[in-house]
Amino acid sequence: MQFKTRNLIAASVMAMGLPLAAVAEPELPRVSMWTAYGTGSTYYIQASALGGLLKEHAGSNIRIIPGRNDIARMTPLKSGQADYTMSGIATYFAQEGVMLFNDRQWGPQPLRVVSANFGNQAIGLAAAGDAGIETASDLEGKKIVYVLGGDAMNMTTAAVLAYGGLTWDDVRKVRVGSPIEAIDAVLDGTADAMPGSTGNPLIERLTTSPRGHAWVQLPNQTSEQQEKWERVQQAVPYYQPITAIEGNAVSEETPWYSGGYALPIMATMANQEADEVYALVEFLNEHYDQLNRQAPAAEGWNLESQDFTWIMPYHEGAIRYFKEQGSWTKEHQQHNDALIERQKVLMDAWEAYLAEGGADDFEPEAWSERRVAALEEAGFEPGLR
Repeated sequence: MQFKTRNLIAASVMAMGLPLAAVAEPELPRVSMWTAYGTGSTYYIQASALGGLLKEHAGSNIRIIPGRNDIARMTPLKSGQADYTMSGIATYFAQEGVMLFNDRQWGPQPLRVVSANFGNQAIGLAAAGDAGIETASDLEGKKIVYVLGGDAMNMTTAAVLAYGGLTWDDVRKVRVGSPIEAIDAVLDGTADAMPGSTGNPLIERLTTSPRGHAWVQLPNQTSEQQEKWERVQQAVPYYQPITAIEGNAVSEETPWYSGGYALPIMATMANQEADEVYALVEFLNEHYDQLNRQAPAAEGWNLESQDFTWIMPYHEGAIRYFKEQGSWTKEHQQHNDALIERQKVLMDAWEAYLAEGGADDFEPEAWSERRVAALEEAGFEPGLR
């Protein structure tokens, strides 16, 4: 299949009297392997919808390996068994070598963003309506859900607490094993608040329960509120302000001032072939309207929604396409280069730590300290600690 951009290039080449063979056309592979969330999830459906479009319009097949957790989704990519992943914010955790990736078998990974779904879904804290919680500072002393193994959910809570000038030490931690247990804990009074999103059907149970429901508000209008957001992003750098007007218990009249981040993130390793990534990004953007119609919550995959100053570098193949579209600036390139340098600092620190004994006697706390020290010495904010 010839995409629009290639047609323009081909026409220009023909006008110069050159053979079409002179046009180097990036091509999609016949088959590629992807990892994604479990079957039935919104993000698996998005991957499947994109796969259907690729097969129909480009003759390119993707085989999806569903993963039950972050490690299961990232391992095939790291080992080379998979070419791409459509995962959550654990992609960033893997880049940083933190959370589940603070492990001798992992450490920081040289990941690149292909594209990301920067949609309008807000993610924050949902509180019981009778708990007396409206603002982040109201959380002090309250019973807050902590999901065992749920790093992304717990970091959302940490971000909301930071807005209120609080930490986990200022609340009563209620440990649960899953999101289902989390909503049950709030419903029966064991907990007062839990992480949730405007698209989470579990929150509807709270909205219609005797306890009622309230979103914890994180406004970003005044200078004082913006200072609170600066505090949030020092603690959780990927969490950004979002005003939700659609979804559970929100509207234009009653918005939820909260935060969020790209979900899912389409990523690959730094050494993935650039022409292939270019072709994939080109295809995604030229078939965005169809993808958005066929898959739920897919509105953030378009070129206009991409955030080129976020916390992970884009792949060189994607950047080539963005440049052709006039969307990539000198400032974006400088930011991307700095993110790649940051990854190098992390990986150099990791190799040094392993060489100095960490390979035989790995200690997560020791690596965390080495990571923070290396980043600060190089002039980078550590972010997650």
